[in-house]
Amino acid sequence: MGVFRKYADVLSPPGAATALAMSVLGRLALGMTGLALLLLVRKATGSYADAGFVSAAYAISFALAAPYRARTADRIGPTSVLRLTGLCQPVAFGLLVLLADLGAPTLLMALSAVLIGFTVPPLGAVMRALWGELVEGRRLATAYSLESVVVELCFVLGPLLVGALALLAPEVGVLACGIVSGVGALGLALNSRVRQVVPHGARPTSLAGPLVSPVVRACLLNVLWIGTGFGTIEVGVLAFVEEHGQSRSTAGVVLAVWSFGSILGGLVYGGLHLSSPAARQLPVLVTVTGLAAALPVLSPGVLVLGALLVVAGTTIAPFSACNSVLLGASAPPGTVTEAFAWNGSMIFGGAAMGTAVAGVLVDAYGARAAFLATVVTGVLTIGSSALGLRAMRSGYLEGHPQESAST
Repeated sequence: MGVFRKYADVLSPPGAATALAMSVLGRLALGMTGLALLLLVRKATGSYADAGFVSAAYAISFALAAPYRARTADRIGPTSVLRLTGLCQPVAFGLLVLLADLGAPTLLMALSAVLIGFTVPPLGAVMRALWGELVEGRRLATAYSLESVVVELCFVLGPLLVGALALLAPEVGVLACGIVSGVGALGLALNSRVRQVVPHGARPTSLAGPLVSPVVRACLLNVLWIGTGFGTIEVGVLAFVEEHGQSRSTAGVVLAVWSFGSILGGLVYGGLHLSSPAARQLPVLVTVTGLAAALPVLSPGVLVLGALLVVAGTTIAPFSACNSVLLGASAPPGTVTEAFAWNGSMIFGGAAMGTAVAGVLVDAYGARAAFLATVVTGVLTIGSSALGLRAMRSGYLEGHPQESAST
């Protein structure tokens, strides 16, 4: 009962619950878009490589543009950025559907996917930065745990929704992505607490923004490889279920149970009373996540794949929550929104690499090749954690001596 009270406390400030609800609605599109694009382009071209190329174009565009959208939100406030992107997103998704139905070349579809990525509203970055305005102290760690859990809920519902809509047509799923993203962004822009956010007076002028912090850089390197594993698993799951004679909608179910595992892990992690500081927890969580990446390659069938992904998924939300604590605390004042945007960029940039590589491997060698690539990303994740250990411990603990003394 105490666990649920902790979550209720972080939602008690005025405007917190509605802001979270709108941000989650908009971010539902993030859980839908990857699979929706794969299904649409696969139908239009008949090629996993083409589908992976278009999906990668979206993810790369998102990864490159997100920090600059967030930097604008830090500089002028988030409301205007949310409004503009909320209006542009549905148009961008509609353009891709039109091109696919007209049989346009893959390159044109990839360019429209770039437009989709460029106009993604900075919902996650704005909401994670807003938590720092709404709660403080140990409640902030609980808020980030809640944030990670509800975001994973998006990745449960997203693939399920796309899978269901794919029974009608892949185009319907893509259009739905634009609608929920736009509505969520516009709704968050209307939130009173979001409209009260003003630029930080001490914001640094360096072009590097939050990247001047070695702790931020170390966290982002970990996220890059974890995101790459996300991309390889998504393509691998879609190919695996087809190789085993299942419908494409089954892929949505399998990806959903993967995220369901993350929700379970996040709820448990958020309810723990850990005295160890985030800088000491994160390398352990990254290593466990990297090891879990090897599990899908052991799958003999779809049911076992789903079970293994539940286990692997339990590592994701705890890592994300701990990572958020470090990012928010280590980013220079006035760059917190941008720091969280870079976090998303690394995830989606890694996913772009993973999706593109896995698409080629699947076309050439089958689904298990994508899962073997996921094993490689797990090894790289563990390696980057070892490289960043010193920066995370010294950089964060020097700025938080009270946490260092408690361990």
